[in-house]
Amino acid sequence: MTTVILREEKSKSRRGKHAVRYIALIVDSKGNVRTPKPSRREPAKPTYSRGSAETLYVNLSEGEYAVQVRLVRNLRGHVKGWIEVYDSDGRMVYRAVYRKLKLRYSKGDATYAWIVERVAEHLKLPIKRSNLKPKNLPMTGAQKLTKQ
Repeated sequence: MTTVILREEKSKSRRGKHAVRYIALIVDSKGNVRTPKPSRREPAKPTYSRGSAETLYVNLSEGEYAVQVRLVRNLRGHVKGWIEVYDSDGRMVYRAVYRKLKLRYSKGDATYAWIVERVAEHLKLPIKRSNLKPKNLPMTGAQKLTKQ
């Protein structure tokens, strides 16, 4: 079991023009999405003045993935953010960005793209287009070994 540090936050700016939301989720190897049951919670300082935030310490077992979602809404109501996937060892293995109703690969191993799809479906994010598996990526060390 590995402990992963995640963040939960819901805060607004003083005038209400900007809002940020951090969401922590756990996805198992079967694709089931659930909210984490942390071993410890600590209060944290929110990004904006109105709202609350806390740091979660979550124990992950083998075959589980921790997901951290950050979404920001601006004055015009446009939402942008990112979704990061952490493996059971606590390493970030995949990151996707969300902008203009598009979900796009940012960095990491593209084999974890299915986790981002499941999380976006679970959160009911409106997605017009997605590009989670880019074509021209350099090969990882594991891919080079399997090709020989």
